[in-house]
Amino acid sequence: MRPFEYLIPASVDEAITMRQEHGDCSRFIAGGTELVVAMKAGKLRVDYLVELSRLTTLRYLKLTDGGLTIGPLTTHAEIARSPLLRGPWLALAEASASIREPQVQNLGTIGGNIAFAVPSADTAPPLLTFDAMLALQGPRGTRTVPISEFFLAPYRSVLGPAEMLVEIHLPGTGSHFGSAFCKVGRHHGLGLSVVSVAASLELEAGTIVRARVAMGVAAPTPRRVVEAESLLLGEKPDSSLFREAGRLVSQAATPRAGSIRGSPEYKREVLPVLAERALGLAAARASAHAERGSR
Repeated sequence: MRPFEYLIPASVDEAITMRQEHGDCSRFIAGGTELVVAMKAGKLRVDYLVELSRLTTLRYLKLTDGGLTIGPLTTHAEIARSPLLRGPWLALAEASASIREPQVQNLGTIGGNIAFAVPSADTAPPLLTFDAMLALQGPRGTRTVPISEFFLAPYRSVLGPAEMLVEIHLPGTGSHFGSAFCKVGRHHGLGLSVVSVAASLELEAGTIVRARVAMGVAAPTPRRVVEAESLLLGEKPDSSLFREAGRLVSQAATPRAGSIRGSPEYKREVLPVLAERALGLAAARASAHAERGSR
């Protein structure tokens, strides 16, 4: 690895100033589970690393106005274990729990997983199904961006020069809401994703009134499948409906040929199964939440 200088800011503002001063030769680093790998492979030339892990004000999980707010330095292990994610946002806990080894989960952060914009970011599909909002702070102040507009291309996002992700907000959900995350990984559903699907459903009187389906590692960026969502709206949950939705997910996929993670043919074959499974789990969890709420 090339030599680099390590910079330790005392605040978010100081971190942003450091990035401004050193420009394209600098990068923010938190857990480093994506960045360091890219540096070792020679894919990134970095002369200055701006260390964020000591900014403890960016590490939290808290309920706010019926929703959930997450600091970007919150680790995958903290998300996987948090009781705040045992209910409607369970898909995010499942995604974090599926990320590689425990050592990586203890070190890797949700902010790094999203900000690096890798197509295989496991937390991206669940956040897409929750309509997450991302707060970005840079030299010109803070702005809020829907996660559906954040990813531009592999390893490219809307983050501007010296801009950083400072908060993730999940809007509140109805009482009859459920979610799930399913993936094929290299080690029995764990580790690096071959392909993934997240789903969230809200039910009203047994009918689907809100549906989100998102896929990962099946297109240049993580993305929702609006064709499947439209099919589900206004319908009663059942296996044949979810099977047809899975077919639409597979049809919408544009996996890259030559990927070491699986051929396009394999991913299109697996996606319907994952989508059907995720939708079935989301529906069952939404129904269970409804039953608990009516007692």
